[in-house]
Amino acid sequence: MREQPWRRFILLFSISKLKLRAHYIDRSGMVISEPLQIEKSPLRFVDVLNTITLADRSSLGFDSTIHICNSCSTAPSHTNLPDGFDTMLPGAIGWVYDNDQNVYWIMEILWKSRGYFKRGTVCYRVRDKFGREYALKDCWVNEDVKDVEIDFLKAVDGIKNVVQLVKYWDVLYDGQPDSTSRIRSHCPTFVFEKKIHRRILLTPCGLPLAQFNDIPELIGVFRDLVVGEFFSHTRSPL
Repeated sequence: MREQPWRRFILLFSISKLKLRAHYIDRSGMVISEPLQIEKSPLRFVDVLNTITLADRSSLGFDSTIHICNSCSTAPSHTNLPDGFDTMLPGAIGWVYDNDQNVYWIMEILWKSRGYFKRGTVCYRVRDKFGREYALKDCWVNEDVKDVEIDFLKAVDGIKNVVQLVKYWDVLYDGQPDSTSRIRSHCPTFVFEKKIHRRILLTPCGLPLAQFNDIPELIGVFRDLVVGEFFSHTRSPL
């Protein structure tokens, strides 16, 4: 999940001393199965191999609402492009849907979390069908505080030099909000942090601070930060 943070979960298997274990990993942590003794349960072992080999992508933790092209391909070709598109947008490395089936082309991965668990935040530079660019934040938030960030963005709406909220949505899986509590519904006795999968669309989309062209531009960035901080305290109700 460190290299593929857009995965909902990952299922791994290990074999030690002829004992098979399943390792399930999502943003709430890891679950490890009881060992299966292969020599005593060969049919169950074959069932495991068949299941993992023949399973569809969603059963292996892939998110059907987002697609990232293989980084080894400089000119990716696809047979599963979004409806209404015959070719990839030039420069795009993938695409993502919102809950209204609007397509946003992923132009760049701006930042991604390096951890296995917790929020699993990824920030993308995306472009809609009209050519407008946005920043898209993809993360897993605790269900009990899922609206804290949204409430703050609404409170600073219209403040100078502060990023603006365009829209947000909880990612749907089979028509219902995707969450680790739903994924783990088969093991309700486990205690874990319940996280819900959320995407936040913001404008404008800037560049990483390290990509400044010269010192005056860098100083201008810090100046804008100070101005934005000042207005957020004088105009925001928070």
